Amino acid sequence: MSQTAISLNQLPRLRTRHFGRLGGLLRPGTHRSPLLDLGKRFVVSAPGFPTMLVTHDMDDVREVFANHDDFSIGQLLSRLSSHDRMFGKQTLIFLDGDAHRRERRLFSPPFQSKALRSYEDLMVEVVERELPNWPVGEPIEFLRVGYDLAIGVLLGVVFGDVAPGRRERLQEAVKQWFGEIESRGFLAVTLLTPLFGGYTPPYLPLQRREAEVDAVIIEEITARRSAPGHAADRRDMLARYIDTDLDQHDDVALARNMRGVLLGAYETTAITLGWIAAMLAAHPEAMAELDAAADSGDQDRLDAYLDAVVAETMRLRPVSPFTGRRALRDTVINGVAIPKGAMVIVPVLLIHESEQHYPDPLTFRPERFLDDRPDGHTWLTFGAGPHRCLGAQFALAEARILFRVILGHRRIETTPGYLEPPRRFHTGLSPADNARITLLPR
Repeated sequence: MSQTAISLNQLPRLRTRHFGRLGGLLRPGTHRSPLLDLGKRFVVSAPGFPTMLVTHDMDDVREVFANHDDFSIGQLLSRLSSHDRMFGKQTLIFLDGDAHRRERRLFSPPFQSKALRSYEDLMVEVVERELPNWPVGEPIEFLRVGYDLAIGVLLGVVFGDVAPGRRERLQEAVKQWFGEIESRGFLAVTLLTPLFGGYTPPYLPLQRREAEVDAVIIEEITARRSAPGHAADRRDMLARYIDTDLDQHDDVALARNMRGVLLGAYETTAITLGWIAAMLAAHPEAMAELDAAADSGDQDRLDAYLDAVVAETMRLRPVSPFTGRRALRDTVINGVAIPKGAMVIVPVLLIHESEQHYPDPLTFRPERFLDDRPDGHTWLTFGAGPHRCLGAQFALAEARILFRVILGHRRIETTPGYLEPPRRFHTGLSPADNARITLLPR
């Protein structure tokens, strides 16, 4: 370790009586946080928790994200949340170093551009199937629509055509599993995790639901292995593994990873779709541009502006307003000594709302992304570095495609000046009223 490195003891420290102010970095309007008076770095030492360095110094941020060997996102999630209980510690997000690099190589092909293009027809079909069920001319909670669209797309992308009977059992098992994750019982258990030093007590109802999902997936895997020739024309994610060079897991591990894909994308997709709808309802100028593109039949114009809308929405309302890493060993980032076990917390929303990176940062202005793609150093919705979300490209394309189809049939009624706030008591950014909007005929 460098002898000139600054120790955490030399940095400003948040007083215990001010811990509640950390919440101001997790909600829109971070520029009002009195924590900014501490500078770009400060230390939090809460009783019973690892020491935390909170930093929005961009040199710190770049170094900690790029350092694959000294930091772990999995260990941070395990300490602060119940993710390891939901996903399993053998899944990609909890692996580090060479093990992570190996698994990422195996699981990245289905998320690459060529594969993504093959999923588009399915996404269109899901919207066209669901759209007749949505009320027209009266309020609708678009977050709930987002959940329906997300699960429809995910089941199709991950599993494709599944034999009748098994398909219904899979849908029901997944529905029950998601319901258990969102139950008050499991929420109560997850609230204990940080207090128990990162240990999430077993929750038997959730374990039963996981086992039911895995049993159906393994049944599907077994059926496909017994008839490998039937996979020739399949484009779903599971087909890209079975009996291919990527097929390097036993059936239990493959089922667990496919279940992890469902879980990782389900809620984040739904919340993002809800925020897009809420943002468009609150901003007539953006809605007018999309209406003009949709009415003209100019798909390129529509897609370009939708991409910008998606990027701008994710800037202002990232599902997770913070991220970070935990040190696996004593190390140094940008001249600061980080001891083993300490956490580096990156306030994503604070960076997204910074005038240093985005002029007029609190204004919803999709045009800022029309000519320039989001900068991977300052637009951190999916994280950055070797642990950047594997499904980032998929999520961006999915949001654009789903809204393109929706806007081909419906308009969103605008309510200028009103943007639904996030929920107050939620670690993520989710619309407080479930993205309540009104759809009109086109």
